[in-house]
Order: sequence, then structure tokens, then C-alpha cells
Amino acid sequence: GVEQLLVSSAIDRSLDKVDLRPIAGAKVYIEEKYLDCVDKNYVLIGLHQRLLRSGCTIVGKADDAQVTLEVASGGVGTDRQNLFVGVPNLQLPGPVPFSTPEIPFFKRDRANGTAKLAIVGYDTTTRQPVLNSGSQLARSDHKTWNVMGSGHVVSGSVPKEILAATGESESVLYAPAAIARTASDMTRR
Repeated sequence: GVEQLLVSSAIDRSLDKVDLRPIAGAKVYIEEKYLDCVDKNYVLIGLHQRLLRSGCTIVGKADDAQVTLEVASGGVGTDRQNLFVGVPNLQLPGPVPFSTPEIPFFKRDRANGTAKLAIVGYDTTTRQPVLNSGSQLARSDHKTWNVMGSGHVVSGSVPKEILAATGESESVLYAPAAIARTASDMTRR
């Protein structure tokens, strides 16, 4: 679920940067032939939501539209970074195989969702430009960290969305935002 939320949150943030006021109230056809990315359907539905919020009518054929929008992605996906300081799990050979447990002194896992979307619009009849969003890049993040096995602390934009929507936190320990930021800043160095 978190992996999907990373992508959809980044898509939402990218679409939120597009100013649709120039086409508010118009009949709009969405040309999707340039859109090829992970979660393409979510990009389209997210765009539909924002167009409807702007008073636009979405039509199924370009001939019925005042404005044609072309949507493209420059990248939609996730990436991860992990940091581990401690004693790793060791597999020891021998007549009776033995393994030692992992002993983390500090452990951090960070996942990012990234979406780079571009939307251009033109008057369907005259082909004159009416909208050019430029490339809108946005990210979402999910971070967990653990110090000396004390339980993991979760931070980032996705956990905040989960907390706001459900009232549930993924953190085993509560860490005020300032402490979470300090730990996050330490791991960037």
C-alpha cells in the first residue's frame, strides 16, 4: 500500500501545480496517447477531478471539445535509499550452521515517489495554445528510522496523509516533528 501511495501522492502533488484557470468552464477532450507511465489511470482520473473542480465538461471526442489537452509523463515511479550502521546478520558455516542476529545501532529506510507531468492545451478549432503547464515535478516520501533497536519512527508526507485520513500512525514511538527532522538531517550528511 505504501508503495502505491508514494506514486499516487506524487501524482497528486504534480497535478496540483497545474493552473487550470485559463480553461475553466470549457468543454475539454483529453488526448492520452502521449501518456505512458506507471499508474496512468490514476493520472487521468486525477486530471479529471481537477478539471471538474474547475467547472470543465469532459467530452469523449475532440470534435465536441473547445479545448484539447495533451498529457505526458517525464517519469512516474519510486526509489529507495537504505542506511545501516551496526552488526549485520552473519551466516556461519560448520557442521551445525549458525547465524547471528542483525544488531542495528542506527537504521534508516527512505522511499520516494516521483512524478513529472506535463500538460498542454490548445483550442480544438484554431489550434492556438491556451494552456502550457511546463514540466511539473513533485515528490512524496516515507521514512523509517530506528536508533539502538528502540522501535521504529516513521515520518514523511505519506505517513502524514495516512494519519490525517485514518487517525492511525505507523510509528512505534512518538517523535515530535523537530526530532524526526533532526534525525533525517543527520542521515543526509
